Amino acid sequence: MYFMNVCTWEPQDEKEVEKRRSKWKWPAGVKVVCEYVDLQGCRSINVVDTDSKGLIASRAAWIDVMAFETFPVLPFGTVAKPSKKG
Repeated sequence: MYFMNVCTWEPQDEKEVEKRRSKWKWPAGVKVVCEYVDLQGCRSINVVDTDSKGLIASRAAWIDVMAFETFPVLPFGTVAKPSKKG
């Protein structure tokens, strides 16, 4: 499933975020579709293809310095399949 993360941090945490990001790797099982840094600062946006475990793992190292807004998303033109309830 695709998830979009809008990640924000406080200006005083900018150096810490830069330091961590330079060494940090995405967890196994998380495929990065795209990743952007807001040129105005203190925000990044990414879209990942993963399951709930991968999503949790990808945010674990950051929860002390970042706030996350996370949404399940689909590419334009993709039709969501109804879930099968049994």
